[in-house]
Amino acid sequence: MKKSKKYNPFRNLKHSFDGLMMSLDEDTSFRVSCIQFVFGFILATGLAMYFDWGGGTWLILTASLFPMIIIECVNTSIEAVTDKASPERSHLAQKAKDIGSAAVLLTRVFIALCWITAIVLAV
Repeated sequence: MKKSKKYNPFRNLKHSFDGLMMSLDEDTSFRVSCIQFVFGFILATGLAMYFDWGGGTWLILTASLFPMIIIECVNTSIEAVTDKASPERSHLAQKAKDIGSAAVLLTRVFIALCWITAIVLAV
C-alpha cells in the first residue's frame, strides 16, 4: 500500500470539489437532483415568504433537500466502482446498483414526508 501524504485539508477540499464537478459533468441523475434541489430551495423560499412562515419551517424544507444530493453522490460512486469492478453483467453488480437506487428513492420519500408535514403544520 502506498504511504499516505501528510494531511492537508486544502488538498482534501480540492478532491471533494473535483468529485462534485465530475458528478455534475458525467452523471445525468446527479444533475437532475441538483436542479431539483435549486427548484426546491426557490419553492421553499417563495412559500415561506408568501405564507409569512418563520425561519424554522423554511429551514426544515431546505435542509430536507440536502440528503438528496448526498445520497445521489454516494449512488454515483457505487455505480462507478461497480462498473470498474464488474464490466460484464453480474448479479452482484446489479444488486449493488439497485440498492443504491433504492437509497435514492427512500431519500425522496423522506423529503416528501418532511415537506408534507412542514406545510401541513405551518398552514
